[in-house]
Amino acid sequence: MEEGQTVEIQETREPLREQGSIRALLELLEQQGMNQEKGDVLRMADYIDSMEMQLGTVLKELGEVKKQLGVMQESKVKLFAVNTIQKAEHQVQTLRFQVGEFKTKFVKRAEQAVVDFKEKGKDALASAVKGMHLTQGLQILQSSLHSMMLSMDQKIDRLGSMAEELHVAKGHLRNAFLEAGGKEVRKLTERNPEQGIIFQTQKVLFQSMRSIHKLEQKTERLQQQIGKLEAREGKQPSVKDTLQKLRQEPHPLKFGKEEKQKSAVR
Repeated sequence: MEEGQTVEIQETREPLREQGSIRALLELLEQQGMNQEKGDVLRMADYIDSMEMQLGTVLKELGEVKKQLGVMQESKVKLFAVNTIQKAEHQVQTLRFQVGEFKTKFVKRAEQAVVDFKEKGKDALASAVKGMHLTQGLQILQSSLHSMMLSMDQKIDRLGSMAEELHVAKGHLRNAFLEAGGKEVRKLTERNPEQGIIFQTQKVLFQSMRSIHKLEQKTERLQQQIGKLEAREGKQPSVKDTLQKLRQEPHPLKFGKEEKQKSAVR
């Protein structure tokens, strides 16, 4: 997905667990006494719904602040802030598209699991559910969420650095005019980091970063839950193996270097 390109994710009004193919699989798993597998499919369906909804909320928040920036007077600060928000929007849209693709595969694999049972029996059903690759998909999504969180953290820092540089440059320019006019120069004042366009932009980015972090934690917990079944039934793919597979495929998000702690909203 290219930056600047908007892709609409087709969303259904009914929960994923209520959709035909998923409901059929859940009923079949219950009939066969496969309660653990049924629980895993239920949790994954609810997780996908939750991801789409929460990423949609993040996009809405970013869109609102972009609208507010749009009515402000043109300036370098505004241009930088708008550009930063647009990049953040693109990252969230890319991840939302990725979730949508995962959802489509999830539904198709659920349909295939039912077909396999009808043709080959219970063992084929168990193998098909395991073949839905729930853990691997969660590992990839968690990696993307973590990368996005680090990227937003870096954007917050860059906004602060840029605002500080402009504030100092403005002070020096003012003093240059005063000195040229034979007037006494003024001492440079400190910038209030909790005022202006930059602070409002940083604030919404921090809120988005916090939402993404919560989604990452939720993804990790679900991955651990579902991974217990796969670990009992066979070798569970390692994070290293999954990330190696991910690197071999085209992927829109880059991995961050390290996470920095933030003491408060800027």
